[in-house]
Order: sequence, then structure tokens, then C-alpha cells
Amino acid sequence: MKTKLTFCAVFCTLFVAQSFAKDKPNIILIMADDVSRDWISCYGAKHNTPNIDRLASQGLRFNTAWSMPICTPTRVTLLTGQYPFHHGWTKHYDVPRWGGEGLSSKRFTTFARVLRDAGYATAIGGKWQINNLREQPNALFRHGFDEHCVWTGMEAGHPETSERYFNGHILTNGKRSTAKYGPDTINAFLIDFIRRHKTKPFLVYYPMLLTHGPHGATPANLAQPPESKQELFAANVDYMDKLVGQLVQSIDDLGLRENTLVVFTTDNGSSVAGTLELTVGKQAKSISHIPEISEYPKGKGRLTDIGVHVPLIVRAPFLVPEPGTYTRDLVDFTDFFPTFVELAEAELPKDTEIDGQSFVPSLRGEEDPFLKRNWIFAQVGDQRMIRDWNYLYYSDQRLYGISFDPKQRADLLKVKHNDKIAPSAHSRLSTILSRFPKKDAAAPFPMYGKRHASE
Repeated sequence: MKTKLTFCAVFCTLFVAQSFAKDKPNIILIMADDVSRDWISCYGAKHNTPNIDRLASQGLRFNTAWSMPICTPTRVTLLTGQYPFHHGWTKHYDVPRWGGEGLSSKRFTTFARVLRDAGYATAIGGKWQINNLREQPNALFRHGFDEHCVWTGMEAGHPETSERYFNGHILTNGKRSTAKYGPDTINAFLIDFIRRHKTKPFLVYYPMLLTHGPHGATPANLAQPPESKQELFAANVDYMDKLVGQLVQSIDDLGLRENTLVVFTTDNGSSVAGTLELTVGKQAKSISHIPEISEYPKGKGRLTDIGVHVPLIVRAPFLVPEPGTYTRDLVDFTDFFPTFVELAEAELPKDTEIDGQSFVPSLRGEEDPFLKRNWIFAQVGDQRMIRDWNYLYYSDQRLYGISFDPKQRADLLKVKHNDKIAPSAHSRLSTILSRFPKKDAAAPFPMYGKRHASE
């Protein structure tokens, strides 16, 4: 009798544990490369992105989300939940190409590691670039990923690794191979990972290869690729949208839609100028008339709103009360870490300072403003900027009415205007900015800072 009771107790314990685990949502974070709102049609872009638009129609679209203006500072900020002045990655640094330790798992904790410790199966597919995976073959595992399928980045002394698209150099769970077309290989790997882990909570981090240059043909137009730079980039956006659609459809086909959070965003402003029709708010008098933007300038690398203002779409049927809506709530890239930790019912690392704030209240449609942000932040080098819904302020004491002057043509501290709110906005934003550390954190590793360049 005692044996039967023991068996029953163990069975019940396992059943409860499995039921609890299944209640935790799956989390998929998709981040496209070097493309922004001016190429995403649900944000008003002229270019058509039907799969991303469909995702927006099924979820919540954030009107104002900020990344950093360039690749690796964005990625480290996203993974660690810390601002550049805390983690030290203030400029782009390509570790496989230029050397150095890269992102240290001893100094920094990623959201992937926290979720894996909470029982999630974890995978990364796409682009890493913040460690040299040839010299540090276990780096991705130490950062929290059980499995990986990544382009390693261009490794110094290994010219074959420069290929990321056709004949792409791909590292899959420690094994190097040549892919027919890298983005297809990575997409297929992630879909297979999801299929293999559909019965337990999983995290997929998908920093896509597309649409970073070089902008060439895709499998969809290989026989007759476009000739102009603009058309080539547009074709790359099309293929990126197609891959997003395939991944999301696989979730639905597996019956995982209701308990899966799917996030789509991008890492910085576009590397090729797009077209965005954007109706702006009422402008202050004496500032040039700006009824809308039709041609959106290149944003990548620029510490401006255009350089960091990225799309953010979240589909979460278990959480979002009104699919197909948008929100003016503010989000920046430090906020993903605490959001995922909250949804996974995990714990924030006690020895790590997290700058972000969970945007779960926004997803739930909460109206209490004290549960949400009232400013967001971005940085490159020693330049910093902060904004609320209507105004943007720089650490060098410039102020712009971003809601009516999105191209930042008129510094409100230097031009005459009748904007009665600007002085109080200046006072408030400058005060918040003054509370941050005056000096950035030390370089993340000795070689960092000795060599910087645009990608």
C-alpha cells in the first residue's frame, strides 16, 4: 500500500509540474536587421509587408519604441536590459573581426540564461557578432542558449565566414557548414526547434540576417534580380517578411498560437531610405510647416529619433485584450528583459542592475500611467538623448518637439516659438537625464574602443 501511495504522490507531483510548465507562455523575439518603420506598411510605409501587417492585425502595435542607433549596442542592451552607460557597449564593435573577449557571461546575464534557469528550452537563430565563436565555442551556451544556428560574423583570417546569404557560413550546434541560402537555413532550424519543443515552454531569439547589406538577390528573384540599390533592398525586405510569415504560420499550424508571445522589432533605423507617410500633431507656431513625411531619410547610425525609432509588434492572444489595435505607450530596448522574465514567472538576477521596465501592463491594456514608462532613452558614444510622447532632449542641451517636428529641424531652445509646454518639458527631461551616471562604464574588454567603424 505504501508503494502505491508513493507512486501516486510522485505522479501527481509530476502532473502538477507539467501543467504549471505548460501554462508558461512560449516567447519568440524576431529582430530584423537594418530596416525600420519606413519599410513596414502597417506603420504607414509605402512598401508592402503583408505578413508583418497580419501579425499587427492579430496583436498590438506600439507607436513609439526605441532601440540604439547601431548594431551591437542595440543587441547588448536588448540581451542585458542595461543602458550603454552601464554595460559599456557605447559604439559598434565587431568582435569576430576585430578581436577581444566580447560579451562576458561572467559580467553580464542575458534574458535567455534567466529563462533557461526557469525551465525554458532556448534557441538562437541568426546573427550574434558579440563574441568570437571560433575562439569561444561555448559562448552561446554560457549566455543561455541550448541550441543555435547562427552566422558567426566575419572572422579575421577566415574569409569564407564573410558569406551570410548564398553559400552562407553557418554554425549549427557547434558544427560549421555552408548553407545554400543562410536565412532559409536558419528559419528552417528555428521552425524545427519549435516543433521539437512544442510540449514545454520555449524561448526563440531570432536576430535575423536580413536586411543587412550586401543587398543582393534572394531565392525569390535569383533569375532576374533588381538592378537599383533601392529595388534590391526592397526585395530583401520582401524576403524578410516572407520568412517572418513562415515562422508565425508554423506556430499556428502546431496549435501553439494561443499560448505564444510573438514579438517583431528591428535593431536600428533603416540603412536605405524608405517612404513613410506619417501624419504629425499640431505644431507650434513659427516652426516650418510639416504636415507629413513622405521621404524618410536613412536612420542607421544616427542618434536621432529616425535612427532609433523602430517598429514593435506583439501578438499575445492570452494577454492582449483587443487585437489589431495600437498604443502610444513608450518602450525602449531595456524593457524586453524584465517583460520576458515576468511572463516566464522567473526572477530577475539579484546581482544585476536592470534599467528596463516590463511592458506587460501595456500588453494587458492597463490604463494606470504609474505602471508604465513616461520616457525612453538612447545613446551612442558619449551622446545621449531622452524623449517622452512629444519632446526629445539631448545631453548637449537641444530640445525638439518630436510630435510635430519628426525630422528635428528646429531646436526649441534656439528658435522663437509659442510652445508653452516646451519649457516644462525641457526642465523635466533634462532633470531625468542628469540623474544618470555622468561617465560611461569602463570598456567591456581591453581591446574595446581601440577600433570602431560602421558595419
